[in-house]
Amino acid sequence: MVGQPKTLYDVRKIHGSISLTCHACGTSKVHDLEELIRERSFQRQSLEWQVFLHDAWCWKCSPERTAVKVAIIPFGGNDRELRARRADTLVINLALTVLKDAACRVSQQDPATPAVRLALRVLRPYLADRTLLVRFWEEIVSAKTNPAHETHFAHGWIVAALLKRGHAIWAEFRLPTPK
Repeated sequence: MVGQPKTLYDVRKIHGSISLTCHACGTSKVHDLEELIRERSFQRQSLEWQVFLHDAWCWKCSPERTAVKVAIIPFGGNDRELRARRADTLVINLALTVLKDAACRVSQQDPATPAVRLALRVLRPYLADRTLLVRFWEEIVSAKTNPAHETHFAHGWIVAALLKRGHAIWAEFRLPTPK
């Protein structure tokens, strides 16, 4: 990426997080990029980079809404680590996209497709055990006969397990966290 990003989604290209440092009190806080995207989307705020820079303010000095310095922090120690982490993130999130699509169309067509099997196989190395993947498969297969069956729960459990293991999951898949 050359120059400033146009949106918060562009920061995904360098797989980074956002650091906010207050000019007045010196407080510095690093924010998870996907949490910022999820929170701003939920509050229907713009994801444009310039709007985000304008909206950023210090939470410690909140009544004055003092200006902050916004910095992008890339992850990884060297290019090889960064490329490997980007590749893992892309593979995991594409597999989650396939599973989410299958869970959404379960009532319309047969969800037990080779794409779903491949997505489950791809996610296996990133989870501690295969129980959640088996559970997703069982729920998606049984949803064909029982239209009231919810397959979204199993998808959410897989996302939560991946987050718990420290993988970068796109904001679109994260469940709202209670405040």
